[in-house]
Amino acid sequence: PSAETTADVERPATRGLFGLAPAPFVEGDFIAAVHTREGSWVVVQPVPESFPNAWQRRVLLWFLIASAIVAPAGWLFSRRLVRPIAGFARAADQLGRDPAAPVLALEGPAEIGRAAQAFNRMQARLRSFVDDRTVMIGAISHDLRTPLTRLRFRIEDVPDEVRAGMLEDVEEMELMIGSVLSFIRDASVVSARERMDFASLVEDVVEQAVFVGKDVLLLQRTEHAQVEVDVIGMRRVLDNLIENAVKYGNQARVRLFIDGPDAVVEISDRGPGLPPDELERVFKPFYRTPQARSSRAAGSGLGLAVCRSIARAHGGDVVLKPGSHGLLAHVRVPLALDAPRREVPPLEHSASSC
Repeated sequence: PSAETTADVERPATRGLFGLAPAPFVEGDFIAAVHTREGSWVVVQPVPESFPNAWQRRVLLWFLIASAIVAPAGWLFSRRLVRPIAGFARAADQLGRDPAAPVLALEGPAEIGRAAQAFNRMQARLRSFVDDRTVMIGAISHDLRTPLTRLRFRIEDVPDEVRAGMLEDVEEMELMIGSVLSFIRDASVVSARERMDFASLVEDVVEQAVFVGKDVLLLQRTEHAQVEVDVIGMRRVLDNLIENAVKYGNQARVRLFIDGPDAVVEISDRGPGLPPDELERVFKPFYRTPQARSSRAAGSGLGLAVCRSIARAHGGDVVLKPGSHGLLAHVRVPLALDAPRREVPPLEHSASSC
């Protein structure tokens, strides 16, 4: 056989847009040999292709074209599915803040519509359950006044040495019943929630307390604490806690700060404080600590329970904590859904030492 001659043949330049036109020759890794008339062999082997080659560029282009067509449609479809779910989350949050919030609008796919209908039924049942229990407690408390009145008349025939104690017990029961009826009356009236700067309400409550001669001071004012609250109910909460601080702790120092998603009103006093096991027990209806009973201060033991009930109806809470010189009361109220949130750590030592 004759000698072999090896020739590396380069591919001709590809044609078309971005070199994507079909090549006029066979592609791939191969070796071709041709026997010439002269008796020699011509061996042809293509050089390795660079990345990306024509086939890879075609695949990439089709992928980009398909993505450009499918992506907008997929985005619109996903938005249509997500919008009702976002409405569910907002409605659930709003229900925790305001039990009388409007029902959820029925929109979206059939499955979303059925879920929204079930959510609305749940909200209506919860509202009916709370209203029924409120009306029942109010009726029981109102009916108790009649036997107490009869008991008061019968006490007149009791010997003098025991009459005073019995009259005191009857007066305490009448005070408790009056407190319950007052709470039921306020709870049965659904007040509209108002969007406002919480700092303005806190300032107004402090000014009214100072005006009537109480030792109350506002330590700090936080701007733009936007909340949605029942103004009358929240004023009642702040009035009650400030009254307790002055009654049992001689003074009240008030400050407002934002803690994450909540606006927090901190009320501190310089009283004897409470033991750790009493910090939650005082929120039970009609419970009074031994110190409160021995102080002979007027009260039914329902005030803190009412404060916590009102705060929790707003999606917040009222908690008591030991301070460095007394007791700290924290009133938490969620900020409005679109209000800015930031962290401001509570400065208990500054609030208690002033």
